[in-house]
Amino acid sequence: MKTILILLVMLAPAAASASLITYAYTSRIENPTESHEAVGLFTVDDQRRGLVSASFVSDPVNFEWEGFVPLMYEQPVSSVGQLYENGFHRFESGRAACFLYLDLFFLDAGEDIFHNLDRTAPFEGANVENLDTGTTYWFIAGLTKVRTVDVPEPSPLLLSLLGVVALATRRVLLRRRKA
Repeated sequence: MKTILILLVMLAPAAASASLITYAYTSRIENPTESHEAVGLFTVDDQRRGLVSASFVSDPVNFEWEGFVPLMYEQPVSSVGQLYENGFHRFESGRAACFLYLDLFFLDAGEDIFHNLDRTAPFEGANVENLDTGTTYWFIAGLTKVRTVDVPEPSPLLLSLLGVVALATRRVLLRRRKA
């Protein structure tokens, strides 16, 4: 029995944690003639390395989107400390389009863009467009990270080994009852 427990501890890999990171936009969108309050949620996947979902609510533009949009430039991790400019390819959802262009504040070497989108400067190129009217609105503020709790996922190997231990324990208990 000790051997099985030791094997369990040695073979069980660390539990995986979610790779999704959600950022919020809670400011105004505007163009030269009008301005509107807006709320957006943008979720990136740091394992797949791209934008995977977005929802946006404002008076002139509303949408829900799921898919995959990669970064425009292949520099997801800073190799030297510097200001990073990057963005996600434009995507469309129904009668709306969105383009997230990011000016990241200074990143230290080794820092990952996906984990630091909340360090964005006010957006220069980020915008949403109402495709029915052709009207474009620009973001005027950066993103904030939405704090989520990482829920560890149980390792399939660990679950399998626990099942084997449970069966072995049951078998031992049944033999003791018969004796």
